[in-house]
Amino acid sequence: MLLLPCFAARSRPLVRASAVAVACALVLCAPAQAVVEVAVQLDSSWANDSNPLRLSDRNTTPGVTRQSDSVMSVDVRAALIAPLLSDSTRLEINAALGRRQYQSQNQLDHEARQFESRLVWEASPLLRGRVAYATDERLYQPQNAVQVVRDLVRQQTTSSEVALRATPELELPLTLERISVRHDAAQNQYLDRNDNAVQLALRHLSPLGSTLTVGQRRLSVDYPNRSAADVAVLDDRYHDQLSFVDVDWAYSPLTRFGARVGHLQRSYQNLGPNNFGLTVANLRGTYQHSPMSRVDVEWFRQVYDSATPSTLYYLASGVRLGLGWRWSELTRLRALASHERQQNQPGALGAIPRQPDNQLTRIGGSLDYSLARGWRAYVEGSRDRYASVAGGAVIAQNVLRLGLEYTYESLAGTAERGRLVRRP
Repeated sequence: MLLLPCFAARSRPLVRASAVAVACALVLCAPAQAVVEVAVQLDSSWANDSNPLRLSDRNTTPGVTRQSDSVMSVDVRAALIAPLLSDSTRLEINAALGRRQYQSQNQLDHEARQFESRLVWEASPLLRGRVAYATDERLYQPQNAVQVVRDLVRQQTTSSEVALRATPELELPLTLERISVRHDAAQNQYLDRNDNAVQLALRHLSPLGSTLTVGQRRLSVDYPNRSAADVAVLDDRYHDQLSFVDVDWAYSPLTRFGARVGHLQRSYQNLGPNNFGLTVANLRGTYQHSPMSRVDVEWFRQVYDSATPSTLYYLASGVRLGLGWRWSELTRLRALASHERQQNQPGALGAIPRQPDNQLTRIGGSLDYSLARGWRAYVEGSRDRYASVAGGAVIAQNVLRLGLEYTYESLAGTAERGRLVRRP
């Protein structure tokens, strides 16, 4: 499975035709009593973006001015869930195709594509697993850089998992994953990367719905398109080893708590002095106050590779808050807010001055109204503010979107079970 993305890049038509043929054959082999679920969504929206090029308030890019723009979007999404051979083995497919057209910044016009296929299988009560393949193509939008030219970023993910059940409550899952990321724009191809991960864990499943997972994940990352100058500052390969504990606790039917805590050890291929070890964590909680309202809270501390040419990585810590309220049977309100602090680590330790820490603040909300069965109208708004802690330039972006969506489901809930991804 790890070789699938490379093969697909060379012979995509053959791979797609083969995948369709296999999917059709498997669906035809489904048990007579099985029900194949299908969902289709059509979505059309208009948005106003205050800063589509993500220019700072102190922009000095020659010939480029900061201005708002209107964006028309049309999306088609589909999902298929087909039981195969037995009730515990099924094929899941979802796909989306969207078109974005800017009124003024035509260089940003593009098509967004997503596809995911997943085969979930169970050979016996003691052995189960899954195999998945996904692609995602969208417009690259960096947090802290100017988006003057169009850059489509493509990500291919291939993964598989095999879990051996020692008892109904205890299982040993082995997961393999490969991710390939490629940029169209030449100036961003130094960010192209290949990730190969292996994870082995021990998972305990409680009859009440709680889980406890203890495991280790090994990750190898390489950047195939970095020049000698890039390698001298940012390196082109590193290895991660993460030992973690993950708890998902169903405290009550209305309340859940979760925590994932791990120790990350990173080793660089050429920049040995930049090797580090630190603790990463994610704490989360959900409270279903009533059938009409829900609160989600999350605190995180994670390491991310930076998109800034002089920064090797950054340590992000922050908090996210989500509120959901079903005002009536037809109306739903949602609000989101997050605040994140990014501590930048320069490449080639000591050779480049350390960049100031950054802060990213996001707020947003949406209002959905069900016009009729399958139809919903929505209004969504968001505001991003990216700034240096030490002061200086600020990148701000406000987006307001109005849309209309139609969903067809062969069975109620198929769109949610099929993981159809709506626009944010």
